Amino acid sequence: MRSLNGSATVGSNAMASLHKAVMTQAVIDAISSKQDGRYADGTLGGAAHTRALLNASAPHGRVLSLDLDPKAIEAARTLLAPYGERWIGVEANFRHIDRIADENGMTPLDGIILDLGLSSDELLDASKGLSFQIDGPLDMRLGPKANEDGMTAAEIVNTWSQEELGKMLRVFGEEPHAYRIAKEIVRARKAARIVGTLDLVSIIKRSAPSSPHSRIHPATRTFQALRIAVNDELESLKQAIQAAYRALKPGGRLAVLSFHSLEDRIVKRAFAGPEWNVITKKPITPDEKEIRENPRSRSAKLRVAEKAVQS
Repeated sequence: MRSLNGSATVGSNAMASLHKAVMTQAVIDAISSKQDGRYADGTLGGAAHTRALLNASAPHGRVLSLDLDPKAIEAARTLLAPYGERWIGVEANFRHIDRIADENGMTPLDGIILDLGLSSDELLDASKGLSFQIDGPLDMRLGPKANEDGMTAAEIVNTWSQEELGKMLRVFGEEPHAYRIAKEIVRARKAARIVGTLDLVSIIKRSAPSSPHSRIHPATRTFQALRIAVNDELESLKQAIQAAYRALKPGGRLAVLSFHSLEDRIVKRAFAGPEWNVITKKPITPDEKEIRENPRSRSAKLRVAEKAVQS
């Protein structure tokens, strides 16, 4: 058992994706794509950023895309078939982006995109158990290779101690009622194993009822914390930034779209190092028009840095 101390599912028809990527043009502009460049999209999802990269780097640019979900790769093979050998898709964690790029003859890269948001397709896939609005199994793995030990959210809520659960909810979810929720989870599982997403939502609501003035669902932070723990997301991001540095050519750019403060802090701190030249002194955020059209974009922050040329 692993303890606290120890980015898309789409259907077989690629056009079935419901996800709307955030700040696509801003991301492409930040990467400074060129016609013969080599690029990587570490979070393929519905392929919007990948396709934009392919179009912006036409006619000779090449793009490598990674995703933890094999269904996303499969769907993209149909969607991106017209680009031929200019596109390569690999089922892998973006923490290995340097090795995967090297194995596919793509190093050094001119630019890398990491979109850390969940896609609409992932949230609507009940089998993943990522949504607190759809009943499904408490899995939360983003794909078969999301972690090395096969741990699921069900294992966490049914086996971790009250102290471990509380710490996870506080650290990864920044949940103000962390220990109250942890106590209720432990009490509930004594009566019966917690197996479904809506079962967990019911437990959370009993222990931390929402305020009528709150803008977020009472289960939001708990589900975020569990997803981060299951997929080891924060450590993966730290390693991905290091791997991106190794894969980029001097002057190559890394663009990271984050959606909550834990991710943004990691990116900001990493870019503060001497190996990076920061392009965005302040993060780029969506304009009012995009927020109206895509409310999920409201928390997005885009940070961009360039691999420093070593003297």
